Amino acid sequence: MTFVHLSIHTGYNVSKNTYPTNKIRHDYTYTVYEIADLYGITPDTVFRWIRNEGLVRIIAGRQYLVHGSSLAKFLNNKNQKRKKPCLEGELFCCKCQLPREPIASSIKSRKEPNKTVRVFGKCPVCNTRINKMVSGKKWSKNHVLYPKKNAPVITPNGEQESQRKCQSNEEGQLCLNLTQ
Repeated sequence: MTFVHLSIHTGYNVSKNTYPTNKIRHDYTYTVYEIADLYGITPDTVFRWIRNEGLVRIIAGRQYLVHGSSLAKFLNNKNQKRKKPCLEGELFCCKCQLPREPIASSIKSRKEPNKTVRVFGKCPVCNTRINKMVSGKKWSKNHVLYPKKNAPVITPNGEQESQRKCQSNEEGQLCLNLTQ
């Protein structure tokens, strides 16, 4: 006897292997194919979760069934393993997939309408922009990531050269060659 599985994908658009659990019914029993449809993954992935990664199945003959509460518990644990919390003074780099201390001179901040502060800077490894949201209540001049605290202090002494050098040629005409 051959089972044909026909369904319309109405589930989540899962990105980066993060599985939201808010639509799982804890009192419902799911088939492997229903789980696959719910998250937009292949049934082979769900079978791998059962075989190798500890998703508990209900033994019901040849059909694989998973209780909603055990599915939610499994996916919450899977989601928690992916999290890499930032320590004080670190921002998360999406390219490196690790928390990094930003380059001190690149740190900037912007107040958001919801009373939080977006702190951003440059990753010292890959030089891409890294971000972090900080609560407005925690944001002050004493915060580790406060830009003024980390900015290099430059004291003007009058000896800096001009960015643009103008030279005159032999006839006394000014040369405006800006590509030096």
